[in-house]
Amino acid sequence: MVDVASPKHGLEDAKVEVEDLKTPIAPPKPTLITEITRLPDYDDDGSDTLPISPSSTPSTYHIYAHHPCNKTISPTPDPTRDRRSGPRISEIKAFRKDRKSRKASGLPPIDPDPNAFFLHQPYLAFHMPPQVLYTGSSKHGTRPTVLIHQSCFWRKYKLQLGPFLAAPGVLDPRGVVSWRHNGGDKSVRKRDDHALQGYRVRTWRLWGETGKAYVKKVKTIRQTGDGVDPDVVVVKDTKPVRADEVVYLSWTSPFSKHTRRYHFRYRDVDFYWKGTGTVRESRACGWFLRFSHLKLVARVPCIGSGDDEKKKEGGGDEWVEVCVGKFTSSVAKEKSGTLELFDSALLRLVEDNMPSVLEQACAKDCEQGIEVLQLSNKDKMLGLKRSTLYQVIVATATCMIASEKEKRHTIIDLIIAAAEQGGGGGG
Repeated sequence: MVDVASPKHGLEDAKVEVEDLKTPIAPPKPTLITEITRLPDYDDDGSDTLPISPSSTPSTYHIYAHHPCNKTISPTPDPTRDRRSGPRISEIKAFRKDRKSRKASGLPPIDPDPNAFFLHQPYLAFHMPPQVLYTGSSKHGTRPTVLIHQSCFWRKYKLQLGPFLAAPGVLDPRGVVSWRHNGGDKSVRKRDDHALQGYRVRTWRLWGETGKAYVKKVKTIRQTGDGVDPDVVVVKDTKPVRADEVVYLSWTSPFSKHTRRYHFRYRDVDFYWKGTGTVRESRACGWFLRFSHLKLVARVPCIGSGDDEKKKEGGGDEWVEVCVGKFTSSVAKEKSGTLELFDSALLRLVEDNMPSVLEQACAKDCEQGIEVLQLSNKDKMLGLKRSTLYQVIVATATCMIASEKEKRHTIIDLIIAAAEQGGGGGG
C-alpha cells in the first residue's frame, strides 16, 4: 500500500516554517582577534628579565659583511645577501659595474643612508690599528664616531668616542689617527685612557694596506718637497685631540658557565651582553646557531618596599634587568645576523636613569629654548638614535658578534687538530 500524506498535516508544517522565518535571527558576535606574544625572556643561567611591551616596534639593523673585516649595519635588508648561498655571480657583476660607474661620475660607491652604520677595519702591516665606526653606509662622506681597540684573547675592548673624531685632520685617508694627534708613547697612553695613538705614514707599504693613493701622495711630497708632510707638526702650540669619553667592554667570566657574558658601564648604568635561547633562526639548519644568539640587558635599581632602616642600609633596594636589544644570528653566507633595539625601553631607561644622554643629543633644541621634557616622543626618539648611547650599543654589538664568532671557530679548529693528531697517533 502507498502512504498518502494528509493535506491538513501539510498545511500545519507550512505554517510552522513561515513562523520560523518571521522569528528574528540574532547576528553573530564579532570575533575578537587576540595577539599572543611571547614576553618572558631568559638567560642561559635561567634568570628572568623584564619583558618588553609588544606594542613597541624595535629598530632593526641588518649586519652584512662588506669585506672580510668591514661590516655594514643597515636598516634596509638586502635580499641578495639574505640568501643562504649569498648573491649570484650575475648580481655580483652588476654590483661591481654600478660601483665603477658611480666612482667614474664622482659619486660615493654606495647610496648614502644616514640611519646606517659602517664598521671599518684599517690594515697596517705590523700594527693593529683600532676599528672605526661611522654613522653612514660607508666611510666616504660620513662622520666617524667611535674608535674600537681590541685586546688579546677577546678579554677587553676599549671604546673612545666623541665628536673629536669628526674634526678635520684627526683621521687620515687610511682610516687611522694621524701622527699629529698622537697622545704619547705606550706608557703615557696606558696611564691616560683618553689619549689617542697616532700612526706615521711610511714610505713603503705592503700589498693590501689601506690608503694606497694617500701613501703615494705623501711619498711624492717628501721627494719633491712640494707640500706639507703630515708627520711633521708645523705649529708647536697645537695640542693633540683627546677622546671625550671612554667605555670598556669586558669579558666578565671566561672560565665559568656564563662564558657569553660581556659587561660595559655607561653613564652609571651597567649593561650586559648575554647569550639567549628565546630567539631562533627560522630557516633550515638554524638550530645549529643556538649558541650564537645574544641579547642586551640593562641593570637598573628598583626601589623595594622595605622599611626606612633597611633602605638606609641599602637592603631595601633591588636590581632588575631590562632587555633593550637582541641579536639573531643568520645562516646566510654574507650576513652576520639581525640586531633589534627596543627604542621604547631605551627611551624609558634614558629618561629615568640617564637624562644627560638625551640632553646632549637634543642640544640644538635646548639652545632654542625648548626643554627636553617639552619635546614630543618622536623628537626624543630621533635624539636617542643620534645619541652616543646608541653608538656605544652598536659598537659593543659588533665587538660581541665578532668575538663570539672567533671563539667558536677557534674551538672548532682545536677539535679538528686534536682529532687529526689522535688519528695520526693511532695509525
